[in-house]
Amino acid sequence: MNNLIHLRNKLLKYKQYRNENMLDFMQWEKYEKQFKMRNTIIDRIKYGGEKKIFVTFGGNRSGKTELGAGVVAQILEEVPNIQIMCATVDYKLSVQVQQAKINKLIKKSEVDYGKYNPIRGYNNDILLMKNGAKSIFRSYQQGREAIQGMDLDLIWLDEECPWDFYQESLARTTDRDGVVMFTFTSLSGFTRLVNFLWESNNKLVETTVLSILDNPFISEQAKENYLTTVDPDEYESRVLGKPHLSQGLVYKEFGEINKVDRFNYKRMIKDNPGRYELHEGVDPHEKTCHHWCRFLYDHQEDTIYVVEELKAPVESMIIADYARMIITKRDGLKPLFCQIDTSSQKPDVIFRHPDEDQENNHTIRLEFQRNGIDTILCAKDNAMGINAVKKRIKVVKTISGEVKRKPKLYVFNDLTGVLWEFSRYSWDTYATAKMQDKKEMINKPLKKDDHFMDIIKYECIKMERQEIESPEWIDDRKYGAMGY
Repeated sequence: MNNLIHLRNKLLKYKQYRNENMLDFMQWEKYEKQFKMRNTIIDRIKYGGEKKIFVTFGGNRSGKTELGAGVVAQILEEVPNIQIMCATVDYKLSVQVQQAKINKLIKKSEVDYGKYNPIRGYNNDILLMKNGAKSIFRSYQQGREAIQGMDLDLIWLDEECPWDFYQESLARTTDRDGVVMFTFTSLSGFTRLVNFLWESNNKLVETTVLSILDNPFISEQAKENYLTTVDPDEYESRVLGKPHLSQGLVYKEFGEINKVDRFNYKRMIKDNPGRYELHEGVDPHEKTCHHWCRFLYDHQEDTIYVVEELKAPVESMIIADYARMIITKRDGLKPLFCQIDTSSQKPDVIFRHPDEDQENNHTIRLEFQRNGIDTILCAKDNAMGINAVKKRIKVVKTISGEVKRKPKLYVFNDLTGVLWEFSRYSWDTYATAKMQDKKEMINKPLKKDDHFMDIIKYECIKMERQEIESPEWIDDRKYGAMGY
């Protein structure tokens, strides 16, 4: 019995040691393409060299972010006084992806300042090692101004960044002959940045491509499950890691299964307010018709129902009149929130204030508020919104055709405006897709008849941002020390 207790204690100590020194237990060599790129970047930082920009294009779950975090963790440990900056799309992703993965790998005994919190990240967004090495965390959302004035040896940019943020990053590494490291899944098409980096003949740029299919730390069953759920439009990017151009309908997955007969959602709200919520979104316009949608959100099933729609009967309708139409449509039920497009913050030119000082600035959003429609600003990210909608409308089926996962987004079948847009919302097309033309060919939808689609995107983004979760088809605990 004493021997078993002794063995248990030794195992617990080993587990604790491993958790606090995870970098020593990583099996990088098992993933050949990742291992080679990782060593190339580390050698360049430690010993110098000609290359300045290292790019890892990777599909989902390909190990690209682990590559970036592994490089940063090892450099922090081995290179005294080095200055690093890590950035990604927004603060939440910085905390829950970049900072979390670095925290998992670094040796806790070597940290001088920077206690990681899964909600707030590192104290003051700084990680300082006992050897003087330092990493600072920023987001693209903060803009290039957030990194101005820095002198850096290494910048890790996880996910595609705006061109001006990239240019500022280059400037920040000039004095120290530093390195810029990219890891991202290219979903936006051949943007200016992708055109510059993809298959570049620039002698300062080195690229590699990682795919989930190459990742030895993901089981074959998990890979097969993923391939059955991935959007065919984005197969090249999400699976193979390559840039692509989307064509045709944006929501090819939307079908009859996403349409449901109208039910008494108002009664459900009154009977079970703990489970159901009402949300709304409004998309106002100066030159075209205003649009409004109401959503029923089911907490228990994490499911969104589009239950009401309202298109202004005339263009440039006075907001006071449109607000009254919304209030009538509400039938006494107020939503938990009503999101509004950020363009509503600019001065309003389509309402009447005959008795007021014309020098005062009024906005569309303010005018809605004055007329009884309180709003919050939406998160306006087209790529994120489309992806969030796609994930919700998709049906996952087995090879035999059995439904494995039902959709998480439904539309009442009498909402003709919403259904009309779903059936016509298309990707923009381009006259040529030749790389040598050096033109931006971005995956963006046509800006036409898309007002309800925009409102639905805002709703899906907000519900997704409630909690960032790993895909349900992968349990990180099953696949060894790499944590893929």
